[in-house]
Amino acid sequence: MYNTGFGKFSGYTYENMKNDLELFEKIFPENLEVDSLGKTADEREIFHLVAGRKEAEDKVLIFGGIHGREYMTSQLIMEQTAEFLSAVSKGRKSSRGESYETLLEGKAIHIVPMANPDGVTISQLGPGGIRNKKIRELVWQIAKEEGGRLPCGPYFTRWKANARGVDLNRNFDAQWEIYEDMKGKPSSRQYKGRAPECEAESAALAELTRRERFKRTVSYHSSGAVIYWNFGQVGELYRQSRRFAGRIAAATGYDLEESYDSLDPAGYKDWALQKLQIPSITIEIGRAGSPLPACCFREILRENRTVWEETLYSITEEKESRKKGRNREKELPGHRAAPKKGED
Repeated sequence: MYNTGFGKFSGYTYENMKNDLELFEKIFPENLEVDSLGKTADEREIFHLVAGRKEAEDKVLIFGGIHGREYMTSQLIMEQTAEFLSAVSKGRKSSRGESYETLLEGKAIHIVPMANPDGVTISQLGPGGIRNKKIRELVWQIAKEEGGRLPCGPYFTRWKANARGVDLNRNFDAQWEIYEDMKGKPSSRQYKGRAPECEAESAALAELTRRERFKRTVSYHSSGAVIYWNFGQVGELYRQSRRFAGRIAAATGYDLEESYDSLDPAGYKDWALQKLQIPSITIEIGRAGSPLPACCFREILRENRTVWEETLYSITEEKESRKKGRNREKELPGHRAAPKKGED
């Protein structure tokens, strides 16, 4: 627990995460690598973890904390990391009877537990948590224009944007140009920025995704106990996305949202689906308003305990299905094998 100095519990902080990462590196040296995707405007690291081998063929991305007030998602991901790596190192078996070590073979889980550490800090500590004077003044200016006055009052606790006043989950190139954010300037929420990926945090996530070509991505948000997966994709991508979302809905007990027309675009999940054709989902944890109260955490952890293994199984089972499909095709009457090299 971390105390703000105002007698209020602030939730899982950036400093808590840094301390935990130092411990993780010591406890799980064989199965975890920790680095940084870069720094935020207020000089905080955008930490990036890899569970498994970086050179693995099948890679997934799991990240949270892209909205400041949704910092319980960071706590959840860090707890999931500890549980998963403990299971691997101790030879434990998954819910399906396979060892976690075997499940992770040929795969890697990329993890960004807190994509917006500046925004998390503002939500927890108010403008006083920002170290750079000019950025702190910008945060106060935004608050003044939007009616926020108390440094640790309800206005700042509900802050979603980064420290430059950009809503990072409206800053990706997926219908960004047509999205009307109703702001047009830096704000505590919704402002989409001057261009897609104009912020260090969104650019870092996008570059990581382009580089690693993930087979699945999971974006954790709060709240609503619902899973979003649809962005108008069609064909095989639609079917893969729907199957993936369905198995995660079954694992968590969360509702599966089928429509997408009423939702704001320009989010990470939207971009990963539209531009890179990656089956991607957004998981909204919790049922109370954000920031979620601390008493919700144990239930949320229980609901999401098998999300990682189900994500990995979705890749394995899809590959097996494709292989069976190819084998069945070869067995069909009249099937002609592919010509050998040199044949017409």
